[in-house]
Amino acid sequence: MHFFKWLGIGLILLCGIFAGVCFAAFERRRVAQAEGFLALLRLIRLQIDCFSMPVGHILAACDKEVLSACGATAVPADLGTMLATTRLYLSEDICRLLREFASRLGGSYREEELRCCDYYLARLAPYCDVLRADLARRERMALLLPPALSVAVILLLL
Repeated sequence: MHFFKWLGIGLILLCGIFAGVCFAAFERRRVAQAEGFLALLRLIRLQIDCFSMPVGHILAACDKEVLSACGATAVPADLGTMLATTRLYLSEDICRLLREFASRLGGSYREEELRCCDYYLARLAPYCDVLRADLARRERMALLLPPALSVAVILLLL
C-alpha cells in the first residue's frame, strides 16, 4: 500500500510539471503568433505600397514561415478565411481587430488600403511589444505555479 501512495505522489507531481511545461509552450506560441500576424500585416502593407497587389496574390506569394507563424497550415485565399480556419491564441480584442482588418482589406483604393494597414499596424505593434516584454515573466510563472500547486495538493493529502 505504501508503494501506491508514493506512486500517486509522483503522478501528481509529474502532472504539475507537465501542466507547467504546456502552459509555458502556450505562452511562447501566443507571442510567436502575434509576431507572425504583425509580420504578415507589414508584408501586406509593403506589397500594396510597392506593387499594388491584391490580397489573394500577396498571400499566395507570402513566405510559408510567416504563414506558419500565424498558424495557417495551407495558403489561404484571403485573410478572412485564414482567420476563420486558424486556431488563434491571441486575446479576443486582438482577434476582433484582425477580423476587422480582414473585412476592410481589399475593397478600396491603394491609398485607403495603406492608411488601413498603418492603422492596424499601429494598433497591433504595442500589443506585440507588451507580449514580448511579458514573456519571460509569464514563462517563469507557468513553469513555477503548476508544480507548486501540485506540491500543495500533495501536502494536503499527506
